[in-house]
Formats: sequence, C-alpha cells, structure tokens
Amino acid sequence: MQMVETKNKGGRPMVYPPDSYVWQQIIDDISEGKSLSSSLRAEGMPSYRAVLYKIKNNHEFRAAYDQAIGDRADKLAEEIIELADAQMPEGLEGAMASAWVQQKRVQVDARKWVASKLKPKVYGDRLDVSVTDTRISVLDALKEAKQRVITDQTNVVDVEVKDKLGTD
Repeated sequence: MQMVETKNKGGRPMVYPPDSYVWQQIIDDISEGKSLSSSLRAEGMPSYRAVLYKIKNNHEFRAAYDQAIGDRADKLAEEIIELADAQMPEGLEGAMASAWVQQKRVQVDARKWVASKLKPKVYGDRLDVSVTDTRISVLDALKEAKQRVITDQTNVVDVEVKDKLGTD
C-alpha cells in the first residue's frame, strides 16, 4: 500500500492513503475545469509535489488524471461559447463597453490557448507539413512509351513529324 505524505502548516506531515477522498476530489475538480493548483488550495489537500509523485507512480491515478485533463479542455471549450454568446450588460458605453469586450476577448483567448495545449488533437491548430512530390519526369515518360512500343508492335502506327513552320 503506497502512502503519500505532504506537509501541513506546521506539525507532522499528513499521510494520504490510496483510497483517500482527496485523490477523487482532485480528479473531479480538474474535470470541472479547475487547474491542479487551484484544486490543491482547498483545506486538507496534499501538496503539489505529492500529487506529482502520485501521478508519476500510480498508473490508475495517471489514467484518471489524463482523462480529467481531457474533460477540462472540453469544459474550457464550452466556456468559450458561453463567453462569446454573453450579452453586454445594459448601461455600458464608451470606454466601459470597450473594457468589457476586451475582458471577454482575453477570457476567450486564454481558454482557447489552454484547451489547445490540453487536447491538441481536438482543439489545436492543424498544420499540414507533409510534402508530396507530384512532378512528372518527361524522360521517364519517354522511356515508358518506348518500352510500350517495343513490347506491343501490333498497334504501332508510323507518323511523320512535320516541321513547325509547315515546311518539309
């Protein structure tokens, strides 16, 4: 049984057994959109270092944490829609209206950036950097044509080439 210790504010370190409620609370908080740091600010939670240790050494917790990170990205994407659809409060004019719009823009941009880093395959920018060469080699095409003529003599028709100027 693996116990994780963390220091509380003075006194002996607190020990969190594997079945402690705090581990599920951390997963739930992250799934609901909180950061790991903000989840750990609550009373009775383990230290950041203790959680990183648990993530590194407990495969089940790591899988649950990874799923929670994906859920957090989805939550942030939902919040982007809510922020974008929010109506400006009545009575805002001039500089106050501009400040409100700018605040919403910053909130949306921050959520877009975080979501793209947490779940890049879904919310990241898709850049296609593959290179394909579609050039045709004239020399290779002539070789193939000559080879076809040599192998299939029955369908060959002689053609006279005329000068481009129309003189023979």
